[in-house]
Amino acid sequence: MSASFDLVIRGGQVFDGKGSECVEADVAICDGRIVRVGAIAGAGREEIDARDRIITPGFVDIHTHYDGQATWSSQLSPSSWHGVTTAVMGNCGVGFAPCQANQQDELIRLMEGVEDIPA
Repeated sequence: MSASFDLVIRGGQVFDGKGSECVEADVAICDGRIVRVGAIAGAGREEIDARDRIITPGFVDIHTHYDGQATWSSQLSPSSWHGVTTAVMGNCGVGFAPCQANQQDELIRLMEGVEDIPA
């Protein structure tokens, strides 16, 4: 039997992020996009058994201090470890961009007081 989907996550408790109660359902994914939610008959090239698990869309972290970390860590961990797929930066009124070259050292000294900036 050929696969109808790249990935099927089966039997999880699906929260749609819209405030609805969770429902037990399968989630089918093709080309990195959710294409179907519900009882899915087709097979996936990969399948995940999600019974007793929660399936959610990616979370948005609306207040981060990743402004500096984004320059040395493309994964933005630990947020990416916990389902965050979108991070908003620069909402504290100070950030690393835009920054003129002659101000970089001063800005790093300022941020070292509140961020874990590697030496």
